[in-house]
Amino acid sequence: MSKFLCDLPWVHFSIFPHGTTSVCCETEHRNAIGHGFNGDQNSKNILGVKDNSINDIVNCDSYKQIRLDMLAGRVPPACVGCKKIEDGGGTSKRIKDSYWQEDWRKVTNADGSITPDLRSIELRLGNHCNLRCRSCNAESSTSWIKEYNQLKDSLPLASNYAQILKEPRYSFDWVDTDEFYNDLIQYTNNLEELHISGGEPFLVPRHFKFLNKLIEMGRTDISIGYHTNLNYDIDRISPNLEILKKFKRVRFNCSLDDVDNRNTYIRNPSDWKLSISNLKRFYQEFEHVDLLVCQTINVYNFMYAEELYNFLIDQGIEVYQYFNHVHSPDYQTAYLIHPDVRKKKIDSIQGKLNDRMFKDFYGRYYNDIYYQNSLNIFNKFTNSLDSSRHENFKDTFPELVKVLS
Repeated sequence: MSKFLCDLPWVHFSIFPHGTTSVCCETEHRNAIGHGFNGDQNSKNILGVKDNSINDIVNCDSYKQIRLDMLAGRVPPACVGCKKIEDGGGTSKRIKDSYWQEDWRKVTNADGSITPDLRSIELRLGNHCNLRCRSCNAESSTSWIKEYNQLKDSLPLASNYAQILKEPRYSFDWVDTDEFYNDLIQYTNNLEELHISGGEPFLVPRHFKFLNKLIEMGRTDISIGYHTNLNYDIDRISPNLEILKKFKRVRFNCSLDDVDNRNTYIRNPSDWKLSISNLKRFYQEFEHVDLLVCQTINVYNFMYAEELYNFLIDQGIEVYQYFNHVHSPDYQTAYLIHPDVRKKKIDSIQGKLNDRMFKDFYGRYYNDIYYQNSLNIFNKFTNSLDSSRHENFKDTFPELVKVLS
């Protein structure tokens, strides 16, 4: 086997809210290196599902080159993030998700093209969302659009929303088109995993027609995973949730980033009490659903990372907890905190997280990466949103204020 071989470029399809794709969710997003495009890196033509078929995208120039690089033992530029994690002792997505491990040379043509055989699909169902999380953006949340328009000319926001609106090849409306789902369904004969997020996916009911089509085809042997923000009336969406009982396995990855008012600050305007109430309802009433809690680590919650884990245990909510991580922009990541401070924090919480989560935390942040030059942008971004949202960073995160001073 190659020294750096990943299954995902052969079996996975990952789509962004505005209809473009990437080889996986953790690929290199800067300059769209990991996206599906034709042409070279300097003259790339990024492809979207509005005007291109699934086959066109699976066999675009960038994806073909990634496969060829891996088969030749090279680390593709799109995949350097996983390499860094592995070099630091962590467990990358490449390692976690490469469980097919087939002989990919046999199904790969000389130019890197393949016959699409999707085993894993990740659908981000547009940007309709009722939250405006600090680490999110207008491309993934309609609730962010107003502030994006207010701040886009003065801050390097984590979004290219204005440019996306100008380009006819991009669209947020693909989530409601029969053409896309009809194209996708023909490559699902061997589908094993379906990952659905948004926006907030339970506010986009059209995709349940796609699930019903899978049921009609007898494809109920699929594991379906949702990412959900927990901020809605469960009783209003429960008829659609009944559909999910027909599939082999269903899991809800419930997004919580911190405890109480810190979570509300990071995931504005989420209701902490509603979030925990809905989590408990899912835990107690939906026996067919596996519950997981996803905590996205960013600069705001790094210094408090273990508190959510212990809070849920104290509440008797015994669910699988794991970390997601903000990779960009630099001023949103935990690398804004000095390496010595990060290492001291990591040392202090050993034994306060389970071994799996601690290893992930250690592997990501116990290093000397430091984005000191982005601190001024972080302060401007934070102060601007504080003013817009009538919030107060210093009162909410006093420990973080000290380490960033």
